[in-house]
Amino acid sequence: MRWLAIHFPWLALELHGLPQDKPQALLDNRQRILLGNPVAEAAGVKSGQALATALALSPELTLLETDEARLRQSLEQLALWAGGFSARISVCPPRSLLLEIASMLHYFGGLEALLDQLSASLKRNGYNARMAVGETARGAELLARVQSWTEGNTERWWARLHGLEIGQLALPAKQSEQLRGVGLRTLGDLLKLPRNELAQRFGQPLLRELEKIVEPGAALPEPFIPPERFRQKVELAAEIIHSQGLLFPLRRLLEALEGFLHIRQQQVSQLHIALYQREGGGQQLTIGHAAGTASAAHWLELCRLQLEREKLKAPVLALQLEAEEGQGQKAHNADLFAPAQAQTTPAELISRLRSRLGAESVQPLGWCADHRPERANTLLGVTAEKTAGKTAAGGRDTLPVGLVRPGWLLTRPQRLAPSDQRTLHWLRGPERVSSGWWDGPVTRDYYVARWPDGRCGWVFRDSSGGWFIHGWFG
Repeated sequence: MRWLAIHFPWLALELHGLPQDKPQALLDNRQRILLGNPVAEAAGVKSGQALATALALSPELTLLETDEARLRQSLEQLALWAGGFSARISVCPPRSLLLEIASMLHYFGGLEALLDQLSASLKRNGYNARMAVGETARGAELLARVQSWTEGNTERWWARLHGLEIGQLALPAKQSEQLRGVGLRTLGDLLKLPRNELAQRFGQPLLRELEKIVEPGAALPEPFIPPERFRQKVELAAEIIHSQGLLFPLRRLLEALEGFLHIRQQQVSQLHIALYQREGGGQQLTIGHAAGTASAAHWLELCRLQLEREKLKAPVLALQLEAEEGQGQKAHNADLFAPAQAQTTPAELISRLRSRLGAESVQPLGWCADHRPERANTLLGVTAEKTAGKTAAGGRDTLPVGLVRPGWLLTRPQRLAPSDQRTLHWLRGPERVSSGWWDGPVTRDYYVARWPDGRCGWVFRDSSGGWFIHGWFG
C-alpha cells in the first residue's frame, strides 16, 4: 500500500471561507494568538503573542474564535471531498487526512498527475495544505505535519522519515523529554536501539508507536465511513447579502458531494439548498438535473444560473446542502474518434434552461392515449416528469412502435390547393385515424408526401374528401 497524507495547518481559519489574502488569526480565551494565517505570519504575528502586540504588527488583522465542532465538521467535509481521489480515506484529527493511493495511480495517470489534480482542487476551494507520500500511513502523516514530500523515491523517503526530530513524532511530552534526556535527537537515533531495550526503558506503548511509523501494514488506520445520506451545513463567518456570494461556500459543499457520490458510484438528479437568514428567516432552493450527475462543476453551473434570478430576502448566515437519494451512475460511452472537447448533452442543456428560466418554463412533452394528433401530446408538469419517465420505460403511454409523426405539428390543419395535390410524391400511407366519437369525432387518412422543393409533410384526406397539411418533418 502507498499512502498520501494531507495536512491542513490553517484549517481552523480556512473553514470560515474568508479570503486568504488578508491577515487573520485565532484568538484564545486569554486574548492571545493561537494561530495566524500566512499573511499574518508574514507581518510578524505569532502563536502565543498578546493581542495588543499582534494588532500593532498588523492593524487590519481579522480575529476569529476557535470552534472545535466546526473543525471536526470541516475535516469530515474534506474526507468526503477526498472520495473523488481515493476509495480508502482515513480521518486524522484535528487537521489531517490519509488517502490510500496505490490503487488510484493508474486511474489518474501517475503520482504527479494525481497530486496536480489534488493541489488544483484545494486551491480552488481556498485551502492550503502540506502533502506527503509514504510507505506507511503513520510515517506519511508525521512527515506532512512538518513539510511536504511528494517524491516517489522510496529510499529518500525513509531517509527523510528517519531525520524527523523526537519532538515531531507526536509522542507524549514527558516521554519526548525522557528520550532527549538520554541523547536521542531523531527517529533514526531511536531506531538504532534494540527493541527489547526500548521496551524495558520506555514501555511497550513507545514500541507500538514505532511499529506504526516504520512497519508497512503494522496498524492500518481506521477507514472513514461516509454517512448514508449527504446533508452538510456550513456556518458563514460574515453575512452574505448578494446571492452570487453563496457560490464559494457552495463550491466546497458540491465538491464534497462529488466525492461522496464517487465513493458510492452514484449520481443525483435533485439538490435542496436551505438558506438560514437573519432573525430566523430562511429560503429554500431546489436545483434539478434532467438526467442526474455527480459532477460538482455541473451542479455549480446550475446553482449559478438559478441564483442569478434569486433575490435574497435577508442576509444569509448559514446554508445547508442536501442531496436526494442517489442512483447508480450510467456508463459513459465515449466516441473514440470524436474531438477532445467539452460537449453539452441534451440533459445538461435542459437543466441549464430550467435553472435560468424556472422549472415550469421548460416542460417535456408527454404522449396521451388519444389517436387524434392534435390531442395526442400534452405538457408534463415538473412533478409528473419522473413518473412519466418510469411509465415510458415500462412500455405504457408511449408512442406506439411503427407510427410516423412529424416534428412540427401545425396548430390547425391547412387546406391544400388542388394544384399542390397534383405535384406531391407520395412516400407513405394511408394510415387511418378514426377516433373522438365522445368529444369531436374525426375520420382521416394520413400520408407522408414530398413537395417538389424537397420538403416532406404530413397530409390527410378527411371524410368529406378535402386534403390538408397537418405537419412538417425536419
